[in-house]
Amino acid sequence: MRISEVADLTGLNVSNIRFYERKGLLKPIREEESKYRNYTDEDVERLKQILLYRKMGISIETIYLLFCGEAELRVVLQRQKTELRLQMENLQGAMDLCDLVLQEEKILPEKLDAYLEYVHREEENGKQFAQVEELLEDLAEYTKTRVFRYEPWVEWLFQKPWIAKTISSLLWLAVITAPLIQFCVYAIEGEALYAHIGLIIVYGVLILIHLAGFLAFRRARKQNPDREDAKQ
Repeated sequence: MRISEVADLTGLNVSNIRFYERKGLLKPIREEESKYRNYTDEDVERLKQILLYRKMGISIETIYLLFCGEAELRVVLQRQKTELRLQMENLQGAMDLCDLVLQEEKILPEKLDAYLEYVHREEENGKQFAQVEELLEDLAEYTKTRVFRYEPWVEWLFQKPWIAKTISSLLWLAVITAPLIQFCVYAIEGEALYAHIGLIIVYGVLILIHLAGFLAFRRARKQNPDREDAKQ
């Protein structure tokens, strides 16, 4: 099945699915006659497991260890409960989900939908769970493909995901804070801000252009997931 079908079945963002692939949590088969990935029912089941773990707030690295058999589910869940107690007011739902899953020896495939239905029902009632949104991953991809347009040195620099996310975050932080710093300098030096109204407008327009571009990038990935999948 195509990535758009998998997204519909799991409720995951297409960008998240690709992110989990890059992290080694999912390995769909490439069709020989085309560039598209072919996802199986086992892939869907694996994604539902990932979604369940992420709804508990468990890190990608820990999920990888669980799938590799290098971490014990009960130990991970107990440790996660301890961490969640520090965030009880905002993540009460994730703690309840850990309790629910701890009642089983392991997560059974036939229970995945029931667990996720529980999460969805409780979220509708206002209970908070860990958010599953790999925003920094999209930001890094947008920076590489839309801002630097696959420049060779960028491809080399962005090889490691944590480096890509760090550079992208710092870049956009600089874009947003640079005008604020400059205006503070003007204020300290006693210069009237209206004298720099042109610069203020330029900064504002640049920030709005980049924001609109990023939102359009994320919207395109959601609306045309199969086309984007073939490009990867």
